[in-house]
Amino acid sequence: MNGKRHSAMPEWVFEEVKINEDAHILDVGCGGGANIKRMLAMCPKGIVTGLDLSNLALEVSTDFNFKEVTDKQCYILGGNVAQMPLSREIFDVVTAFETIYYWADLDNGAAEILRVLKPGGMVVIANEMDGLSEDDRTTEQAVGGIRIYTSDEIRQSLEDAGFKNIKARHDESRRFICVTANKPKA
Repeated sequence: MNGKRHSAMPEWVFEEVKINEDAHILDVGCGGGANIKRMLAMCPKGIVTGLDLSNLALEVSTDFNFKEVTDKQCYILGGNVAQMPLSREIFDVVTAFETIYYWADLDNGAAEILRVLKPGGMVVIANEMDGLSEDDRTTEQAVGGIRIYTSDEIRQSLEDAGFKNIKARHDESRRFICVTANKPKA
């Protein structure tokens, strides 16, 4: 979960995505917690909350960020993006690294993210597969129950949910994609 193989894409994302040092961040599909650790380093006066459905991921993420959890700079919660157990408008940033593949409904997930973001807040969706290769269709069939989206499909879902200022980046050689958008301020 926290291996070096998964570090290249978030490093690429954070070359351009900047986070305020006091940001309140939600990492949807937090997995083993490596991105939580990375974001905690970027916002030493902030708070990062991880959300995941997997009990194993919750355990690994809590252990990996034990000091920050103990210091209440980090919270790890069980839950689903489709119905997040969170209040409205509490996060400055919501991230989703390598997780939308597993969402039952991308549009519903985008709407829920919009709900928990503060006005002006930013969503960051990043994947290691760009959805443009025939290999992606093979992976979907082999794994079953997943969907690999293109950046255009993600953009459309975010636009339909009500996001503005939607931008997409694509590293074609590595097939990384990152889509960012903002919740309107009013």
